[in-house]
Amino acid sequence: MKAKNIGVFLAVLWSTLPAMAWCAGPQASTDIAELSQWLAQRQQDSGVVGVSAALVVDGKVLWKQGFGYADKSAGVVMTPGTQVGIGSVTKTFTALAAMQLQEQGVVDIDQPLSRYLPEFRIRTHGEDRNQVTLRRLITHSSGVPTDVFRDMRSDQARYTDVVTLLNRTALAHTPGTVGLYSNAGYNVLGHALAKASGVDYPDYLKQRIFVPSGMKNTGFADDPHAASRSKAYGPDGAEAAAFELRDIASGGIYSTAEDLAAYAVALMSAYHGEPSPLLKEATIRSMFTLRTDIPIDTNKKGLGWFLFRNDSRFAAYHAGSTLYSNAAVLLIPEQRTAAVILANTVGSDAVCEQFAFRWLEGHGLSVKDIVPQPAPLPVSHTIPRSRHAGYYAQKNGYAKVEETETGLSIRRDAETYPATETSPGVFAVQGAGEADGDLYYFRDIGPYHVLFWRRGQGERQLGYRIAGEALGSVWTKRLGRYRPFGYTMPGFEKIAEAEVRLQDDGLPVLQVRYNTGTFTYPLVPVAADEARTGGLGPSMTGDAVSFGTDTGGEVMTYLGLTFRKE
Repeated sequence: MKAKNIGVFLAVLWSTLPAMAWCAGPQASTDIAELSQWLAQRQQDSGVVGVSAALVVDGKVLWKQGFGYADKSAGVVMTPGTQVGIGSVTKTFTALAAMQLQEQGVVDIDQPLSRYLPEFRIRTHGEDRNQVTLRRLITHSSGVPTDVFRDMRSDQARYTDVVTLLNRTALAHTPGTVGLYSNAGYNVLGHALAKASGVDYPDYLKQRIFVPSGMKNTGFADDPHAASRSKAYGPDGAEAAAFELRDIASGGIYSTAEDLAAYAVALMSAYHGEPSPLLKEATIRSMFTLRTDIPIDTNKKGLGWFLFRNDSRFAAYHAGSTLYSNAAVLLIPEQRTAAVILANTVGSDAVCEQFAFRWLEGHGLSVKDIVPQPAPLPVSHTIPRSRHAGYYAQKNGYAKVEETETGLSIRRDAETYPATETSPGVFAVQGAGEADGDLYYFRDIGPYHVLFWRRGQGERQLGYRIAGEALGSVWTKRLGRYRPFGYTMPGFEKIAEAEVRLQDDGLPVLQVRYNTGTFTYPLVPVAADEARTGGLGPSMTGDAVSFGTDTGGEVMTYLGLTFRKE
């Protein structure tokens, strides 16, 4: 669900998916038949009501098929022409629009967002708002928060209202330092493009992308549509009451497997220098070029696309999820091949991802190829070990580092590891079972002193050092349970309550209980009446948590939602 995990799967998927079945290029008709049989069986076994998919080989749509139902009660089958919400795959279209306007000289993606959207005045705590550029919005490195959960329905607000909602919160991270997946960022990007071009976002996409690409059955929720649009289904397979989100520039497009295949063909044709109404060859190639300017990131990225890349090949990928549907698009431009898939049921993201990744693995790439290469280990002869001591705010808790005679003691995930300084600035765990040989080191990135953990070829940042000071009386009075009031999130997933409490070391955390699970975030004070949730990406970190009072007592605001202390 968008509330908690959009964009996160790419950061961890490589370590959780089983090995894929294919190791040779699945381009023969027998291989496509095998994939079709696999998808048919997977759709039935998973409980997904309806799926449609297509494969492009040598620049042509070689296969397309639907499975299950678009309308189960009426017996309407799913087809490649069935319209489904594609969620965040929409972001690839928003990025494409930005690059078209860049080509025309209408925008400069390296200019501040405020140049095109002067009403953008989000709060800061020492960051430079002018470093929020269009390029950083495209690459999810702007520091704009992941989401704002107030007025989410399209009948309550438009995508152009997101800037006002953001102005009530604060930047999550210093721009340019952290890869933080942001739906809100893409909505303000779409707003900026509309103002710069003088054409409303949905109209621009229809005129400049859908029609030139031959996408005949693609549009938005409010567009007239035939009976080809799928129904929406909940996790139990029951039909759900559909409603539309305001966030059309980050996830509002409805499309079909046929149209997404046409989109893939059009992009790959431009990539190979064929005459294109979409983009010049150099521009589309720049979108598929690996970005190396985001110091803390969990995925390889281009402009608007995630990239799988090894020494010889690459693929561009984006998945999407609405509250009820899922989609995935995978392009392998050099080989002119692509896979697209859409599904109409909550929880169908796994089916979509597995289908796309079977195609990926069959073309000389691995799911692990999305993970950035670790930076060289630091060599520092001048930094004393004591500088590393302290608490580090992670996404879901705190790590603690203490100096020892031979190195450091590092506590994380309820375990403590003694680490010896084996080279300047690098600390190795020795004789600790599975953790034996793990390396820890530190790097200053922007305002953050960041703790990194490396095991073998894999690396992960574990958070940034905080002051870790005892809470003053103003903050201790805010400890307690909070109940949501006023505006309520739409959809099947709800926040039941929140609690501000102390961990064993006396550090504050925000515990948020959804009807689907409980999540605990470090709470890092940044002002007398405001804190941030801890962690550095890839989503739902750095969110502003502010406090105030009204006639009913203490009020907490988080993600645009309000909570009253019990």
